[in-house]
Amino acid sequence: MAIQWTVYVVILCSFHMGEFFTTALCNPTVVSSDSFMVNHSKAYTTAALISWTEFAIRIYFFRKFNSLRIFGVGLFFVFGGQLCRTWAMITCGESFNHYIQKNKKDNHILVTHGIYGFLRHPSYVGFFYWAVGTQLILCNPLSVTLYTLAAWTFFRHRIVYEEATLRAHFPGAYEAYAAKTFIGIPLINAFVSK
Repeated sequence: MAIQWTVYVVILCSFHMGEFFTTALCNPTVVSSDSFMVNHSKAYTTAALISWTEFAIRIYFFRKFNSLRIFGVGLFFVFGGQLCRTWAMITCGESFNHYIQKNKKDNHILVTHGIYGFLRHPSYVGFFYWAVGTQLILCNPLSVTLYTLAAWTFFRHRIVYEEATLRAHFPGAYEAYAAKTFIGIPLINAFVSK
């Protein structure tokens, strides 16, 4: 139990530090304290508090509900998700931003190489699987379900909006790019207009 919590805390801290330092290295003109992504929404904070409470209750009342296999799957999701997200941020460089850009900047390019050569939204894919993986590490059955649903819903709305924005920024080019790549989060493609 202590190892699960320790691994979770290290992963959580590493994620937020990584967000800041990757942004600072790859797109220093937009780096700020918001780049840590710690306080980005009330929903994120609420989800974390719920998962911590679930873990504490589970440790106290259901100590035997633990699985080394689930923990291992969680580690795989977390490390795979983190790799995917960081690779995406580095590949995008100055075109990466934590906020969807409503107006196209002069230096904003359509990135289609590296991980973007097969995934359209790899930073979202990475964050999705990272978030679910954190709850698998803690063996939190309720939070695995809630995190999956919450992250899926968030990214469904965000990706639909971002796809429309990118189609406006890069007419023709984005449609051709989208036809060759996939989103990577289950079932979201059904909500994206072609």
